[in-house]
Amino acid sequence: MFCQECGYRNAATAHYCAKCGTLLGADVADDTATYQGDSDTQEVPVTPGHQLPAVVIRTGGRAGEHIALTQPRETIGRAGEASILLDDVTVSRRHAAIEDEADGRYLVDLASLNGTYVNHRRIERVRLRDGDEVQIGKFKLTYLE
Repeated sequence: MFCQECGYRNAATAHYCAKCGTLLGADVADDTATYQGDSDTQEVPVTPGHQLPAVVIRTGGRAGEHIALTQPRETIGRAGEASILLDDVTVSRRHAAIEDEADGRYLVDLASLNGTYVNHRRIERVRLRDGDEVQIGKFKLTYLE
């Protein structure tokens, strides 16, 4: 399936473009955003024209998955209690966190074995900007504001 916005070729099962995050099949009108919470998928009301900060998984079987960042601290890891669960041995159980601060959202490495990368640079803590490419283990994600 090709993205109507950027032309990127996505998996046939993708709901969002893995490159730019655009909703695929834009003829669908919806006033909710879906995110992966601690247990089941939950729906969060979104006012029309407003988007929550999010990450889009760009690689693997979950490519195109759009995960809204709704909490002040979202954890990323292989452990079941992670807000953003990335189930692969290249990801530490408690790999990283995205923390909301007064001047923006920060990605923090939690002493992971394989490191956390933003735009191909290994980081310990960095302020995220719209479009940043995050790599955690074998997963590549795009941060969207």
